[in-house]
Amino acid sequence: MEENFMYNLTLEEYAKLCGRSLASFKRDFEKIYQTTPGKWLKEKRLAHAKFLLETTDLNISEIVMEAGFENTSHFARIFKNQYGHPPLKFRKLSLETV
Repeated sequence: MEENFMYNLTLEEYAKLCGRSLASFKRDFEKIYQTTPGKWLKEKRLAHAKFLLETTDLNISEIVMEAGFENTSHFARIFKNQYGHPPLKFRKLSLETV
């Protein structure tokens, strides 16, 4: 998952890549990471999007695609929930602190 988080794969596809059934993949994943695969993917993608906002000039649509999200409005909503500001405001504030 570390190498493929930015691709829009289903959990079934991740399980198949590991040679496991979906149930055993989820069970083993939760034992190792103490979270569900879905939550882990969301956090990883949000962190990557945050990094891209702070370090690149990519527009929001490009960041959405690079981070593995499908929907810009969904991304903006969950980004704001995670980091307290919508993506563009977050970028502006991060540039002001540099």
